[in-house]
Amino acid sequence: MKNVLGCFVVFFCMGIICVYLFKVSFQAFYIIALILALSCMLLINKGLSFEVTLCALIFTLGALCLKNSYTTPKTDIGRYIRYRNNGPYIIKGFINSKPVFKDAGSSFIFRVEELGLEGKRYKSCGNIRVAVKGINNFSYGEELILFGSAYRPYRFFTGKIPLLMQVKKSSSVTRLNTNKGSLFKKSAFFLKDNAESVFLRHLSPLAASINRAMILGDKKSIPAAVYDYMVKSATVHIMVVSGFHVGVIAFISGVLLKILRIPRRIRYFGVIFFLILYCFITGASTPVMRATVMGVFLTIGCFLQRETSLKSSLSLAALFILAINPRDLFSISFQLSFASVAAIAYLYPCLKALFQVERLRIGFLKVIANSLLISFSAWLGTAGLIAYYFKIISPVAILANLFIIPLASLLIISGLSLAIASVFPPVLLGAFAGFNELIVFLLLWLGRFFSDLPFAYRYL
Repeated sequence: MKNVLGCFVVFFCMGIICVYLFKVSFQAFYIIALILALSCMLLINKGLSFEVTLCALIFTLGALCLKNSYTTPKTDIGRYIRYRNNGPYIIKGFINSKPVFKDAGSSFIFRVEELGLEGKRYKSCGNIRVAVKGINNFSYGEELILFGSAYRPYRFFTGKIPLLMQVKKSSSVTRLNTNKGSLFKKSAFFLKDNAESVFLRHLSPLAASINRAMILGDKKSIPAAVYDYMVKSATVHIMVVSGFHVGVIAFISGVLLKILRIPRRIRYFGVIFFLILYCFITGASTPVMRATVMGVFLTIGCFLQRETSLKSSLSLAALFILAINPRDLFSISFQLSFASVAAIAYLYPCLKALFQVERLRIGFLKVIANSLLISFSAWLGTAGLIAYYFKIISPVAILANLFIIPLASLLIISGLSLAIASVFPPVLLGAFAGFNELIVFLLLWLGRFFSDLPFAYRYL
């Protein structure tokens, strides 16, 4: 097995999928895992027998991880709430997400600590999604007592928090004037709010919405028409904070540290610091944290200077993420992020050798050829997933990404520079804002141009 970690990822994922598709008891997998672990110890020097047994153990561990994620404590609020409303409920806890304000109300994720039902109180735990009418000044970490109806959607519901609560009157909310949020999330939301305010103050509404999507991961404000032609040209991935954005931050921070003559070994730790800082600025959402983990592992691989660092680091990042939350395997963002990077890691070298790019004597042509092959590799890796989830095939993506990705990189750099420059004199701020507006215009114009080309896309 040349790529041991890659094989481990495959078998780990197969174990997760097995439990997802078939009903198997936790105890059975636990006993099998113990037997396989003992067998691995006995067969450690037995060559093929050891490798087969180890792969079976990894498969079983993947199954156990997903099975364990389905296990909830006896006090979990989900054990009290049924598909029909059997409330009203009194729930005490604190706001565990950044509240969203619209339609004269608020919605947020609520961390439950105590539950009141039918005159009795129970210690409880877990999260529930709450919608409150009439109040739009909640903050993360605020402790509340809520009175309202709660229910569980039917099984076709695909949201992450399958418990919903509706509070129809502001008088049904008791605010306890205490805050229980984590310092990590508070800092992340504070930085994100500051960056958002800079974009809204100094950019046009359209440019502000694009920057908020591409840099902060808030794509809800993107106009529907813009989102539509970015989907058709298969460049909508730049509107979602992912591995691409983290890669841009890693590259730019590496170049900046090199200009400052930071020693090469220390430079990698600086890159990791900037990646974590960017994760904070975006509000530390799950997709960004996932992409940051991938970026950190890839940076560590470069630090170790191993030939197979990209493949091994990618595999290690996947194992790390799935071990923490195996349900991420079924997330579209996880699949697209790892599929694109894996395609570049595995397909690009083969295509490069097939077309003999290294034989090109002209440097400019070599750069174009490599860029096209990287774009083509990423498109091949994600085309099947995009066709399955979004029912569209966009061959124009190979050409479009060749132009869109450099512009998107410039937009990320200019947007972050704008946010940082807000503490400097207004003259500098105006220059960054003007450059950002220009990049947004070119980016959207190119996206529309490529989506309007003949045979650019086809709906399935």
